[in-house]
Amino acid sequence: MKRLILLLLLITFGVGQEAITVQAQTVNCAQPFGYAKNTEFIYQVTDKGRAKGTLHNMVIQQTSPEAGINQIEFKSARINHKKRPQTAEEFHIICKGDSVYLDAKLLLREQALKSFYGKEFDYIMKDIAYPSSLAVGQTLPSAGLDVRVRSSQVNLTRILMNTGLRQVVAQETIKTPAGTFDCFKITYQYTVSLDAMGLPMKDVFQVEEYFSPEHGLIKIQFYTKKGKKAKGLELISRRDRAS
Repeated sequence: MKRLILLLLLITFGVGQEAITVQAQTVNCAQPFGYAKNTEFIYQVTDKGRAKGTLHNMVIQQTSPEAGINQIEFKSARINHKKRPQTAEEFHIICKGDSVYLDAKLLLREQALKSFYGKEFDYIMKDIAYPSSLAVGQTLPSAGLDVRVRSSQVNLTRILMNTGLRQVVAQETIKTPAGTFDCFKITYQYTVSLDAMGLPMKDVFQVEEYFSPEHGLIKIQFYTKKGKKAKGLELISRRDRAS
């Protein structure tokens, strides 16, 4: 698995250096996750516990397309372990009502982008929702992405990605190179189904995510059905590229 996401594969939030008190946190819709234009958030990417490059998320702009809605656009660039760029895409974060929503396209696995390079994609999305107030024991909404891959108006394949059984299971303090953070631990099941010209395939992963309402994603780890580590992300740096 090459994505989650590099999530939620995701992924994707601003982080400061100070410790955080979870109980006092709520999402600031005017600036969700402390985002500011030109700020870059860098994650260490791992595969089976081994370093596999970095993920760089740069905030591009902040807009308010409608009253009560705040939208953040960011560019996500994947750099491999040889420090060579692999992918560069743009995603959004939308804050409205009592929740923040991450672009469901973060669920799309990197292999799909490589395998179908140059093809056309049609998306049906249900973005990844984070309520402004979190509590242990809370059930979170599922999210999903339905992708139809086409070439010259011919349907080549369909890819379905879903995050289900999302639960807030604990509060834990997490230390990373970017600092020490009090987080909510969220677990869920990530399922990928692929129908390539009538040949169905399916992968299921268990996911552990450490999330701060004020600062966003701190760490995420995917596990195979046998309990072995697959892809992972850990926040290692935050910097202002404008300075």
